[in-house]
Amino acid sequence: MILLLVLIVLTLLLNVILSYRSSSGTIVAQNDSLIQAFEEFRTTLRERERSLTSDRVPREKGRLRADRDQREEPVRREASAASTYAGDEEERYERAAGARYNSFPLSEKLTAGQTISLNETDTTRWKMIPGIGSSYASRIVKYRELLGGYVRMEQLLEVYGMDNDLYARISPYIAPGGSCRKLMVNRAEFSELLRHPYLNYMQVKVIVNLRQRKGNIVSINELAMLDEFTADDIWRLEPYLAF
Repeated sequence: MILLLVLIVLTLLLNVILSYRSSSGTIVAQNDSLIQAFEEFRTTLRERERSLTSDRVPREKGRLRADRDQREEPVRREASAASTYAGDEEERYERAAGARYNSFPLSEKLTAGQTISLNETDTTRWKMIPGIGSSYASRIVKYRELLGGYVRMEQLLEVYGMDNDLYARISPYIAPGGSCRKLMVNRAEFSELLRHPYLNYMQVKVIVNLRQRKGNIVSINELAMLDEFTADDIWRLEPYLAF
């Protein structure tokens, strides 16, 4: 009887152990399947979100591009119209300029032996000298007006841009001559004296002060005794001053 009881107890214990193992395996299997299903579900969600995003981005870009094109269209039309207008204006200007240049042929140049006066006031005549264009002709005439006239050929070297090479090339076409305009030292205003290229501010100031102290200046020799005037200044000024 004892042996039978022991066998029964052992049998019960064995059944309990086997049933526990079976239930543990089932739980583990069930847990593994749940985890796998969850991972598949999460993967599916990710793929769906990626698909939606990839479809939405091009649509958003297309919509933004359409909005931008719609906003910029008036600007492009205005720029195109302005460009067309500018091109038409430039073409009309070129046609007008071409017609103008064709209606006024280039001036003839002087040949060897032909000359113009040193005090010529017509820029067209100055442009007839080989090597003299519109700019130099205008400068020569303007400087002549400031001086009151040229008295020496070498004064052309004082014109802005004139160098020894150009002067040597044009001098055979220029004949000295003509009179210069005198500057009335005792009657000219301060500003009038200062406009002359051969008088600076300090020299004009001392002339005016001398007139106020002693009255009229008699001759250029009085100016020669002043520290503000050098021998070169007196030599250059002498043809232009009257007392």
